[in-house]
Amino acid sequence: MTKKRFYRIIKEVKNGIVENSKDRKDLVKLIDEFSKKEDVFRYFVRFRGKEVIINDEKIFGRFIESILGCKFEDFGEVESKKELAEIFKDTKAKNLHTSDITIIHRKRNALPQIFYDEFEPKISGRVVVVENYESFLRIDFELFKEVDFIYLGGYSNKKTAEFLRDKDILFFGDFDFYGMMIFDSIKCKSKEFFVPENLEELFIKYPNQKLYLKQKFIEDKVKKVDAVYELIKNHSAVVEQEVLNK
Repeated sequence: MTKKRFYRIIKEVKNGIVENSKDRKDLVKLIDEFSKKEDVFRYFVRFRGKEVIINDEKIFGRFIESILGCKFEDFGEVESKKELAEIFKDTKAKNLHTSDITIIHRKRNALPQIFYDEFEPKISGRVVVVENYESFLRIDFELFKEVDFIYLGGYSNKKTAEFLRDKDILFFGDFDFYGMMIFDSIKCKSKEFFVPENLEELFIKYPNQKLYLKQKFIEDKVKKVDAVYELIKNHSAVVEQEVLNK
Protein backbone atom coordinates (compact mmCIF):
# COMPACT_ATOMS: atom_id res chain seq x y z
CA MET A 1 0.00 0.00 0.00
CA THR A 2 1.37 3.41 -0.94
CA LYS A 3 1.66 6.14 1.68
CA LYS A 4 -0.78 8.29 -0.30
CA ARG A 5 -3.40 5.53 -0.38
CA PHE A 6 -2.88 4.76 3.30
CA TYR A 7 -3.46 8.39 4.29
CA ARG A 8 -6.58 8.56 2.09
CA ILE A 9 -8.04 5.46 3.78
CA ILE A 10 -7.31 6.84 7.27
CA LYS A 11 -9.13 10.05 6.35
CA GLU A 12 -12.12 7.99 5.18
CA VAL A 13 -12.15 6.21 8.55
CA LYS A 14 -12.34 9.60 10.25
CA ASN A 15 -15.26 10.61 8.03
CA GLY A 16 -17.19 7.54 9.12
CA ILE A 17 -16.99 4.99 6.31
CA VAL A 18 -14.46 3.21 4.10
CA GLU A 19 -16.41 2.62 0.90
CA ASN A 20 -14.02 0.32 -0.92
CA SER A 21 -14.01 -3.29 0.36
CA LYS A 22 -10.38 -3.81 -0.70
CA ASP A 23 -9.37 -0.72 1.27
CA ARG A 24 -11.12 -2.09 4.36
CA LYS A 25 -9.52 -5.50 3.93
CA ASP A 26 -6.02 -4.06 3.43
CA LEU A 27 -6.37 -1.74 6.43
CA VAL A 28 -7.39 -4.60 8.70
CA LYS A 29 -4.51 -6.71 7.35
CA LEU A 30 -2.00 -3.95 8.07
CA ILE A 31 -3.24 -3.51 11.63
CA ASP A 32 -3.26 -7.26 12.22
CA GLU A 33 0.36 -7.48 11.06
CA PHE A 34 1.27 -4.55 13.30
CA SER A 35 -0.54 -6.14 16.25
CA LYS A 36 1.69 -9.22 16.07
CA LYS A 37 4.68 -7.01 16.83
CA GLU A 38 3.09 -4.87 19.53
CA ASP A 39 1.26 -5.49 22.79
CA VAL A 40 -1.83 -3.85 21.38
CA PHE A 41 -5.14 -3.31 23.14
CA ARG A 42 -7.63 -3.30 20.28
CA TYR A 43 -11.29 -2.57 19.94
CA PHE A 44 -13.67 -2.60 17.03
CA VAL A 45 -15.91 0.20 15.86
CA ARG A 46 -18.64 -0.18 13.28
CA PHE A 47 -19.29 2.64 10.84
CA ARG A 48 -22.63 2.11 9.07
CA GLY A 49 -22.11 -1.63 9.15
CA LYS A 50 -18.49 -1.45 8.01
CA GLU A 51 -15.88 -2.66 10.48
CA VAL A 52 -12.39 -1.28 11.00
CA ILE A 53 -9.96 -1.53 13.90
CA ILE A 54 -8.64 1.46 15.80
CA ASN A 55 -6.49 1.93 18.92
CA ASP A 56 -5.55 4.57 21.45
CA GLU A 57 -3.56 7.56 20.23
CA LYS A 58 -0.06 6.46 21.33
CA ILE A 59 -0.38 3.02 19.77
CA PHE A 60 -1.90 4.59 16.67
CA GLY A 61 1.13 6.85 16.42
CA ARG A 62 3.43 3.84 16.36
CA PHE A 63 1.19 2.19 13.77
CA ILE A 64 1.41 5.28 11.52
CA GLU A 65 5.21 5.30 11.92
CA SER A 66 5.45 1.61 11.00
CA ILE A 67 3.64 2.28 7.69
CA LEU A 68 5.06 5.67 6.77
CA GLY A 69 8.62 5.08 7.91
CA CYS A 70 8.79 8.43 9.69
CA LYS A 71 7.93 9.90 13.07
CA PHE A 72 4.23 10.47 13.62
CA GLU A 73 4.92 14.07 14.68
CA ASP A 74 6.77 14.68 11.39
CA PHE A 75 3.98 13.39 9.16
CA GLY A 76 2.18 15.94 7.03
CA GLU A 77 0.86 19.30 8.13
CA VAL A 78 -0.35 20.06 11.66
CA GLU A 79 -3.93 19.87 10.43
CA SER A 80 -3.34 16.35 9.13
CA LYS A 81 -1.91 15.15 12.45
CA LYS A 82 -4.93 16.50 14.27
CA GLU A 83 -7.27 14.77 11.84
CA LEU A 84 -5.53 11.45 12.38
CA ALA A 85 -5.39 11.74 16.16
CA GLU A 86 -9.05 12.78 16.32
CA ILE A 87 -10.10 9.27 15.28
CA PHE A 88 -9.15 7.98 18.71
CA LYS A 89 -10.64 10.59 21.02
CA ASP A 90 -14.33 9.71 21.16
CA THR A 91 -14.16 6.62 23.36
CA LYS A 92 -17.79 7.03 24.49
CA ALA A 93 -19.32 6.85 21.02
CA LYS A 94 -22.57 4.90 20.99
CA ASN A 95 -21.33 2.68 18.16
CA LEU A 96 -18.28 1.42 20.04
CA HIS A 97 -18.36 -2.37 20.27
CA THR A 98 -15.87 -5.11 20.92
CA SER A 99 -15.70 -8.01 18.48
CA ASP A 100 -18.14 -10.84 19.22
CA ILE A 101 -15.27 -13.33 19.54
CA THR A 102 -13.27 -11.44 22.17
CA ILE A 103 -13.12 -10.85 25.90
CA ILE A 104 -11.04 -7.91 27.10
CA HIS A 105 -9.70 -8.45 30.60
CA ARG A 106 -7.13 -7.05 32.99
CA LYS A 107 -5.85 -7.99 36.41
CA ARG A 108 -5.35 -5.39 39.11
CA ASN A 109 -2.35 -3.17 38.28
CA ALA A 110 -1.74 -5.07 35.01
CA LEU A 111 -2.11 -4.23 31.33
CA PRO A 112 -5.27 -5.25 29.45
CA GLN A 113 -5.30 -8.53 27.54
CA ILE A 114 -7.58 -9.62 24.73
CA PHE A 115 -8.84 -13.23 24.57
CA TYR A 116 -9.96 -14.69 21.23
CA ASP A 117 -12.06 -17.68 20.24
CA GLU A 118 -11.98 -20.46 22.87
CA PHE A 119 -9.48 -18.69 25.17
CA GLU A 120 -10.82 -17.11 28.37
CA PRO A 121 -9.31 -15.25 31.32
CA LYS A 122 -8.92 -16.96 34.69
CA ILE A 123 -11.05 -15.19 37.29
CA SER A 124 -10.53 -15.09 41.06
CA GLY A 125 -13.78 -14.25 42.85
CA ARG A 126 -16.12 -11.45 41.85
CA VAL A 127 -15.29 -9.57 38.65
CA VAL A 128 -15.73 -5.85 37.99
CA VAL A 129 -17.35 -5.15 34.60
CA VAL A 130 -16.57 -1.68 33.27
CA GLU A 131 -18.96 0.08 30.91
CA ASN A 132 -16.67 2.55 29.15
CA TYR A 133 -13.32 2.24 27.39
CA GLU A 134 -11.54 5.20 29.00
CA SER A 135 -12.53 4.13 32.50
CA PHE A 136 -11.34 0.59 31.82
CA LEU A 137 -7.90 1.88 30.79
CA ARG A 138 -7.61 4.48 33.56
CA ILE A 139 -9.41 2.70 36.37
CA ASP A 140 -8.52 3.61 39.95
CA PHE A 141 -7.90 0.17 41.43
CA GLU A 142 -8.05 1.61 44.95
CA LEU A 143 -11.83 1.93 44.55
CA PHE A 144 -12.19 -1.86 44.42
CA LYS A 145 -11.10 -4.90 46.40
CA GLU A 146 -11.62 -7.16 43.35
CA VAL A 147 -8.66 -8.26 41.22
CA ASP A 148 -10.36 -8.95 37.84
CA PHE A 149 -11.80 -6.37 35.45
CA ILE A 150 -13.71 -6.95 32.20
CA TYR A 151 -14.40 -4.31 29.54
CA LEU A 152 -18.07 -4.24 28.65
CA GLY A 153 -18.30 -1.58 25.94
CA GLY A 154 -21.90 -0.70 26.79
CA TYR A 155 -24.02 -3.77 26.06
CA SER A 156 -21.62 -6.70 26.09
CA ASN A 157 -20.70 -8.72 23.03
CA LYS A 158 -21.79 -12.35 22.70
CA LYS A 159 -18.61 -13.98 24.04
CA THR A 160 -18.39 -11.65 27.04
CA ALA A 161 -22.08 -12.15 27.84
CA GLU A 162 -21.66 -15.94 27.81
CA PHE A 163 -18.53 -15.71 29.93
CA LEU A 164 -20.31 -13.67 32.61
CA ARG A 165 -23.35 -15.96 32.98
CA ASP A 166 -21.92 -17.98 35.88
CA LYS A 167 -19.95 -15.11 37.45
CA ASP A 168 -20.57 -12.80 40.39
CA ILE A 169 -20.13 -9.27 39.08
CA LEU A 170 -19.80 -5.69 40.27
CA PHE A 171 -21.01 -3.29 37.58
CA PHE A 172 -18.98 -0.08 37.22
CA GLY A 173 -20.81 2.17 34.79
CA ASP A 174 -22.23 5.62 34.28
CA PHE A 175 -24.59 6.86 36.96
CA ASP A 176 -27.38 7.53 34.49
CA PHE A 177 -30.41 5.92 32.83
CA TYR A 178 -28.39 4.02 30.24
CA GLY A 179 -26.04 2.74 32.94
CA MET A 180 -29.01 1.27 34.80
CA MET A 181 -30.39 -0.27 31.59
CA ILE A 182 -27.06 -1.91 30.80
CA PHE A 183 -26.81 -3.20 34.38
CA ASP A 184 -30.30 -4.70 34.13
CA SER A 185 -29.43 -6.44 30.84
CA ILE A 186 -26.51 -8.44 32.28
CA LYS A 187 -27.29 -12.12 32.88
CA CYS A 188 -25.04 -13.57 35.58
CA LYS A 189 -24.92 -15.48 38.84
CA SER A 190 -25.22 -12.33 40.97
CA LYS A 191 -24.70 -8.63 40.36
CA GLU A 192 -24.33 -5.35 42.18
CA PHE A 193 -24.22 -1.77 40.88
CA PHE A 194 -21.08 -0.03 42.12
CA VAL A 195 -22.06 3.04 44.16
CA PRO A 196 -19.11 4.95 45.67
CA GLU A 197 -19.55 6.39 49.14
CA ASN A 198 -19.13 9.92 47.81
CA LEU A 199 -21.62 9.61 44.96
CA GLU A 200 -23.76 12.51 46.15
CA GLU A 201 -20.66 14.73 46.23
CA LEU A 202 -19.97 13.70 42.63
CA PHE A 203 -23.48 14.75 41.62
CA ILE A 204 -22.86 18.15 43.22
CA LYS A 205 -19.41 18.58 41.67
CA TYR A 206 -19.90 16.96 38.24
CA PRO A 207 -23.61 17.23 37.32
CA ASN A 208 -24.36 16.63 33.64
CA GLN A 209 -27.75 18.21 32.99
CA LYS A 210 -27.39 18.06 29.22
CA LEU A 211 -26.98 14.28 29.20
CA TYR A 212 -29.81 13.95 31.73
CA LEU A 213 -32.21 15.79 29.41
CA LYS A 214 -31.01 13.74 26.45
CA GLN A 215 -31.75 10.46 28.28
CA LYS A 216 -34.90 11.49 30.12
CA PHE A 217 -37.20 10.00 27.46
CA ILE A 218 -36.21 6.47 28.58
CA GLU A 219 -36.76 7.11 32.29
CA ASP A 220 -40.01 5.12 32.45
CA LYS A 221 -38.40 2.14 30.68
CA VAL A 222 -35.55 1.79 33.16
CA LYS A 223 -35.45 -0.65 36.04
CA LYS A 224 -34.23 1.71 38.76
CA VAL A 225 -31.21 1.30 41.00
CA ASP A 226 -32.55 3.19 43.99
CA ALA A 227 -29.31 4.73 45.23
CA VAL A 228 -28.54 6.10 41.75
CA TYR A 229 -32.05 7.02 40.65
CA GLU A 230 -32.74 9.05 43.81
CA LEU A 231 -29.71 11.26 43.14
CA ILE A 232 -30.61 11.65 39.46
CA LYS A 233 -34.08 12.88 40.43
CA ASN A 234 -32.84 15.14 43.23
CA HIS A 235 -30.23 16.84 41.04
CA SER A 236 -31.92 16.62 37.62
CA ALA A 237 -28.56 15.47 36.34
CA VAL A 238 -26.45 12.38 35.74
CA VAL A 239 -22.78 11.63 36.37
CA GLU A 240 -20.40 9.84 34.01
CA GLN A 241 -18.08 7.21 35.45
CA GLU A 242 -15.02 8.94 33.99
CA VAL A 243 -15.04 11.43 36.90
CA LEU A 244 -13.61 8.55 38.97
CA ASN A 245 -10.74 7.86 36.58
CA LYS A 246 -7.26 7.80 38.05
